[in-house]
Amino acid sequence: MPRFQIDLTDVALTRLQRVVDVYNQNNGLSLTVQEWILLNVQEIAISEQLAASERDLRLQSEATHAAAVNAERQRLLETIA
Repeated sequence: MPRFQIDLTDVALTRLQRVVDVYNQNNGLSLTVQEWILLNVQEIAISEQLAASERDLRLQSEATHAAAVNAERQRLLETIA
């Protein structure tokens, strides 16, 4: 597996640590800065696929919603016929 090394200044590390602390608090996690950086790189790697999946799921949800609304409309129309 390829390995990469990055150098951070103490100031950058301190600022990143604050970001990671907030991220951990919001998500109930306990990632280190290194783990958080890796997660973000992985997120970038899957972002295009995730966006496509999100679009597909949204369209599927909208179609399901439209079908449910149409079915309810038909049901209501039948109650007054």
